[in-house]
Amino acid sequence: MTTLRDVARLASVSVTTASAALRNDPVVKSATKQKVIDAAESLNYVTNQSARYLKKGKSGIIALVIPDVGNPYFSLLSREISQSAQRHGLQTIIQQTNFSEDIERNFLKRVNSPLCDGLILNIYNVGEVELRQIIGNHPAVLFEDYSKKPLYDNVALPLRASMRAAFLYLKEQGYRHVAIVGGNRYNSHKIESAGRNAGIGYALEAMKEANLGNENDLIPCEWDIQGAFKAAAVIGTGDDQHDAFFCMNDVLGIGLMRSLHDLGIEVPRDKAVFGFDGIEMGSFSIPTLSTVALDFAGMAEAAVSMLINRIDGISQGPVRQDIAGFRIHQGESA
Repeated sequence: MTTLRDVARLASVSVTTASAALRNDPVVKSATKQKVIDAAESLNYVTNQSARYLKKGKSGIIALVIPDVGNPYFSLLSREISQSAQRHGLQTIIQQTNFSEDIERNFLKRVNSPLCDGLILNIYNVGEVELRQIIGNHPAVLFEDYSKKPLYDNVALPLRASMRAAFLYLKEQGYRHVAIVGGNRYNSHKIESAGRNAGIGYALEAMKEANLGNENDLIPCEWDIQGAFKAAAVIGTGDDQHDAFFCMNDVLGIGLMRSLHDLGIEVPRDKAVFGFDGIEMGSFSIPTLSTVALDFAGMAEAAVSMLINRIDGISQGPVRQDIAGFRIHQGESA
């Protein structure tokens, strides 16, 4: 078995220098670093990351908890977080909860320092107070935390700014009366309800500011394909007042376009559809979906960076929040 000492001997450097070179330590000169890399490659030497992390008292692993890996939003977010973690020399465990309260709690109770160094959480059932009771001071970063006094660093969606931009875009495109698809209020105590209610509230606020509608222009449905079918059925019964539909996520938007097509209502000829998320499949639908495109790469990097700072003890002060970036993507649907 090839050792670091063998690599150092072949490169004519000390073991310490060889180790620093393979860590890409800036103190090692480029020429020396290349000699070590060439030696390692010729000997098929692979660094033992596990041993390196164990010496530091860390595993080099973080956990990402999401409700549904099959949902395009969460799969895209998972990919970006995994890639960001890799750039920082970390590996990612992805746990799917299926929106289950029991799975969320059971996984959080099993997670401890030897298993992973920190957590990135998009949870729907366990509140922050209970989360603190379960994981204690284990480093964690949350997505879409709408607590008034958050206990953890978090990455939030740019709800107010993006909704305003979306409805201003629709107004500038000449649309006069918009309905919000998925605009039902949630009364549940769950975190999911708080997030969805926040989004609906900002969408309604922006729609009123743009003079494109009011509380009577909400079409209630779940935020999935089945919800889109139900919304389309309502629209297809004779909705002559709305010329555009703002969907609370892109899955709804894509599903609505298909459902309307099946009813003989063409987008954008007869009705316009606008989404929210910026998932990749919206660029391949017919027509392509106009939407609020979130900066998934930026969201992921912010979450991973904040988590690393907590893991390494660099951040020990107040809770931090990062607001995700966005842009208006002009597709063909609106």
